[in-house]
Amino acid sequence: MPNLPDDADALYRFLVEGMTDYAIYMLSADGIVVSWNAGAQRAQGYTTDEIVGRHFSCFYTLPDRIAGLPEQSLEIARERGRFEAEGWRLRKDGSRFWTHVVVDAIRDSAGHPIGFAKITRDCSERRATALKLENALTNLDLALSNMTQGLCLIDGEGRVVLVNAAMRDLLSASSCEALAGAAIGTLLSDSFSEEASALFVRNHLGLDPDRSGPATSEIEHRDRVLSVTTRRLTGGGCVSTFIDITEQRRFEDQIQYLALHDALTGLANRAALQQFLAGTLAAQTGTSCAVLCIDLDRFKTINDTFGHSVGDQLLREVAHRLRSALRPPGLIARLGGDEFAIILRSDAFGRLESVARTILDCLSQPYSVERLSIRVGASIGIAIAPTAGGDPDALLRNACLALHAAKTGGGDRYALYEPVMGDRVAERASLEADLRRALEERAFVLHYQPIVRARTGAIIGYEALLRWPRAGGEAISPATFVPVAEEAGLMPEIGAWVLAEACREAAGWPDHLTVAVNVSATQLRGGVCLQAVERALAGSGLAPHRLEIEITETALLENRELALGLLRRLRALGVMIALDDFGTGYSSLSFVHTFPLTRIKIDRSFVRGLGRDAQSMAIVRAIIGLSRSLGLAVTAEGVETEEQHRLLARKRGLDLQGFLFGRPEAPARLETAAPSDRRGAFEGEDRAVDGRPRAVA
Repeated sequence: MPNLPDDADALYRFLVEGMTDYAIYMLSADGIVVSWNAGAQRAQGYTTDEIVGRHFSCFYTLPDRIAGLPEQSLEIARERGRFEAEGWRLRKDGSRFWTHVVVDAIRDSAGHPIGFAKITRDCSERRATALKLENALTNLDLALSNMTQGLCLIDGEGRVVLVNAAMRDLLSASSCEALAGAAIGTLLSDSFSEEASALFVRNHLGLDPDRSGPATSEIEHRDRVLSVTTRRLTGGGCVSTFIDITEQRRFEDQIQYLALHDALTGLANRAALQQFLAGTLAAQTGTSCAVLCIDLDRFKTINDTFGHSVGDQLLREVAHRLRSALRPPGLIARLGGDEFAIILRSDAFGRLESVARTILDCLSQPYSVERLSIRVGASIGIAIAPTAGGDPDALLRNACLALHAAKTGGGDRYALYEPVMGDRVAERASLEADLRRALEERAFVLHYQPIVRARTGAIIGYEALLRWPRAGGEAISPATFVPVAEEAGLMPEIGAWVLAEACREAAGWPDHLTVAVNVSATQLRGGVCLQAVERALAGSGLAPHRLEIEITETALLENRELALGLLRRLRALGVMIALDDFGTGYSSLSFVHTFPLTRIKIDRSFVRGLGRDAQSMAIVRAIIGLSRSLGLAVTAEGVETEEQHRLLARKRGLDLQGFLFGRPEAPARLETAAPSDRRGAFEGEDRAVDGRPRAVA
């Protein structure tokens, strides 16, 4: 340690001039630097020789000098004894630093100012730290103000320290500051329900002190749902965030609803039905429940004819009627398309068939949709647990089997599941497999039934009829395999083969003979029929006017506009069009007027009554008269007796078809003689049309 002088003034100088943390220097009364310590030299870069004698304003920035700050500091110190402030000061090299400045006035014994003592401390680091903190607080305040979640800070005493703007709005408070200091118990009482407020307090006060993770709960506030997450703070207290999850909950509820409901009708869907059925079966051990599968009859025809908008409205009305007809306990579901299902518990079994009849009755009543009066029926299949299955899949499967039985029985009825129905399904599956194989191997054959002139007996053509000599067994009736082919989607391909084969055979006949081919409803869809006809004619070379397409009213009904366009294009090719089974539909006359027909075939049901009732004869006579007036050819089907033939032979311009003139035969056995060769066959009553003794079938 250095030896210190005894003189007090010298000691003062030693201490002041040697201090390096503070810049201490003396100014004259007019601001001239008269002394300069080591701290001043360290802070501002000037040596004593460089600065003593200069005005202290050289330490100020130009804007401060222009503003007169140096002079103001001395004036204040002179008047008040001290001036204290912070501001920028300059170093010798021109760089700035932030200082805390104290200027004290020095007076003589008479009290007159004789100079100033100035102490300057470099506060740049402190100011930088303060600015960082200020910026951080500003950013924090900005972040809190822009949070969509409400935030609330609670101290260890259960009082509000801070809330953000979102929380203020949530609580409908006038300002964030107005909430500061509020007790946690009263914080939510004005805006939230008593239950929600109590839950919030319980979650805060009940936090486990040792718990490090957050605690989350949900509370309802007015018409909203809030998720509240609370985390304990290290120094006591906690912080909570409030997130409005109302839309999220609404969206989740909507997803949950759609997952279990049909969007079109609002009924339960297949998934909900499976859940309900599984729960019912599990809860009713030793008891029963029933599944009713419902399918609308003729719905596809309505949908295709009038469009999907009408179809959708019809389905909604069906759902409404089912709700009205069925009262709980039970469940109504839409399985898809026009298929519905109902689950009835065992207490409804006493009225099970009554319920089925009620459903059939209510669904068969006319529907008013877009100014249309529409009628559809329904078929119902019923399966009862546990005899028809002990699990949802088995019950639904067997109810569908019963439904299939009801539909194949003609529709507009219900059927109870029987074990034999499963055997029928297996038989049908086997039949379908054999059908596919027969189609691949071209195992079908065509037989031909003659069509003759009523007055002369001359054969004018043949109707081609499909036959299937099933491998390893007897021939299968078309009434058996055609519906299966329709359901399996095989008819377009089978129909194309029939057209091609019939045209090929007919091309080898005399030019005066025609061939008639039946076309089903499925062949009308997608334009496949037109393409098949064009290919058959092109491949065989048959003249188009020798081909006659037969189509039923039912097939035309399935898609009226599509069928009309198709038949017009066929007529443009030169192909003849016959309306088959005329008189059995409810709109026959409209068909005759609208569609480009060339022939009408009177249904066999009217021919069967000839000779027995006058009504049948009157209907036949009316159809013939109508056809003549429209320039259409007429064929009477199903002529099987001499009496029927005798009555019809008197009608001019009438053609006949039936077992009386020949059963369907293979091509090799056909009679293709010219008309003049066959006239004598009708001159004797004991001779058949082919010259052989007639065998009446």
